[in-house]
Amino acid sequence: MRDALASCSNLSAPGPDHIKWSHLKMLMCGPTHVFTVLLALANACLRVGHWPKHFKESMSVIIPKPNKPSYSAPKAFRPIFDGVASDVFHRNQIGGIRQRSTEDAGLILTHMVRAGWAKGLKTSVIAFDVAQFFPSLNHEVLMAILRKLGFSDNVVKFFSHYLVGRSTQYAWGDFISDLRQADVGVGQGSALSPVLSALYLTLIMRLFELDPLTRGCFLLSYVNDGTLVVQSKSLLDNCEALKRAYGVIFELFKKFGLALEHDKSEVFHFDRSHSKDNPPVDLGYAPYTGATPLKPKLYWRYLGFYFDRKLTFTEHVRYYSTKALSTVKAMKMLGSSTRGLRPVQKRVLYRACVLPIVTYGFRLWYFAAARCKGALHHLSTMQCSAALWITGAFRTSPTGGVEALAGLPPINLLLR
Repeated sequence: MRDALASCSNLSAPGPDHIKWSHLKMLMCGPTHVFTVLLALANACLRVGHWPKHFKESMSVIIPKPNKPSYSAPKAFRPIFDGVASDVFHRNQIGGIRQRSTEDAGLILTHMVRAGWAKGLKTSVIAFDVAQFFPSLNHEVLMAILRKLGFSDNVVKFFSHYLVGRSTQYAWGDFISDLRQADVGVGQGSALSPVLSALYLTLIMRLFELDPLTRGCFLLSYVNDGTLVVQSKSLLDNCEALKRAYGVIFELFKKFGLALEHDKSEVFHFDRSHSKDNPPVDLGYAPYTGATPLKPKLYWRYLGFYFDRKLTFTEHVRYYSTKALSTVKAMKMLGSSTRGLRPVQKRVLYRACVLPIVTYGFRLWYFAAARCKGALHHLSTMQCSAALWITGAFRTSPTGGVEALAGLPPINLLLR
């Protein structure tokens, strides 16, 4: 309990009770009997399987999802409210697990593709999305999965009590509703939802591996984004294997009370040869059946990465360098050489807001022996523009000198 409390930030917003983590830390540093009482209460709740009602109340802030063609449908909004045990999670689960990120999922996929190329194999993937994932998790199925995974009855009862009797307030702009019942699924945005959802998927992924129709197929999961990966000498063989695997995973999700959004499924082929073969896949489910199969696109966007057939990542670098350059140009209204922010403040703003954009996923394309001269040129052009803004120097100033004056390391050294 002391370790968990020490890792909590003092700057996080308090709940309806206005009690911050700093207040609890002060109590922990006080008389020992205070900590003893809190520890006894926590152990008692876990022992009898009781989740205090006060911690079942939350506020759900309605956030519009970006890049939606229309916000007239409720699905265009996302309500958000406010240690890994050995052999519990599946090894192919990336999202919602400590010390694993989207970049890990991207690295796993690129490694598989390049390793397959070294063996003369071509790689094909189908990406699918689970519809309304967090609200659709069945409580009884989840508790049965926890028992199957070996959790004690006290822990199962403790989580079971957490899932019922929950209530939330909906906040939309300045409007805040009354408390409403929210017992459906697990709350998206809560600290427990990634853990419970990952446990829910663990059994599905294990059953998928045991099915004889999925032999040779690799299933990668990042929360509700799944990816089926197949490798062989022929792209047509890959398409047949992907169709069988997609049917198996669809039936498994259906048995566990979940549904796939077929219209969001995507297929992509990785092939470094000069062949232009790019066969579509008949999923066997509408709208991608018969005369309207699922066709591959020129680029595939997965977890924010832009993949191309030969893993050059030119589109990925172009997209994020352009986005970073647009951000730098927008920041120019915050200050110039004569007014606004001081150079030190501009530098802090650039490092905090622009560099995370431009370096997202760089480990996928920047490594030893990688051909990335063109990519580095795009990033250097962006950083030169930022350095000119920070220092207020003339546009014709030498790039290296301006970067040094602004306190920015060259892009190639930064990536190393």
